[in-house]
Amino acid sequence: MSKEDKKQRIIDASYKVFANKGYNNASIKDIAKEADVTPGLIHYYFKNKEELLFSVQNFVQEGYHNKYSGKDVKDVSPFDTLHEIKSRSEEDPEWYRMRYELYSLGLKNKDIQKEVASILSNGRESLSKPLQKLSGAEKDIEGIASILLACFDGLALQKMLDKDFNIDEAYEVLGKLVEIYLNE
Repeated sequence: MSKEDKKQRIIDASYKVFANKGYNNASIKDIAKEADVTPGLIHYYFKNKEELLFSVQNFVQEGYHNKYSGKDVKDVSPFDTLHEIKSRSEEDPEWYRMRYELYSLGLKNKDIQKEVASILSNGRESLSKPLQKLSGAEKDIEGIASILLACFDGLALQKMLDKDFNIDEAYEVLGKLVEIYLNE
């Protein structure tokens, strides 16, 4: 197995362990067991658990961003994009659990807060660029991107905690609001 394969195996295992146990309850031993590697190998690739946490977050976030890279914004329907983001709460709830874990850690730890603020900034930026191209007008795109990011996180949280929550209806309304705003 190559170095990159081993590193990826550790990141994949960490994702599962952090999402299910939380950062504070996860140990390097837990991650090593899940990855079927020795704890020493984890320390070879990552200096500490915090670095591993952010490596996991970056890997997962890049995977979602890469779905749209290289595509012309005109070829990507905003409604298809909203549907894909909505589906994450059901198809990949671990991703949201990781986000909420990061938010909680960022609120409690100044060092982590900077990294979490950067993650949020990158999320707003990744939404702002296509929105600007879609609107074509000088609008407060940063503001709408911030609101959308909060909506995505908040709607997923509601769905994860309340199985009866109608996320489809909420996203339908959100899509209509975005369409009205962009066509204004």
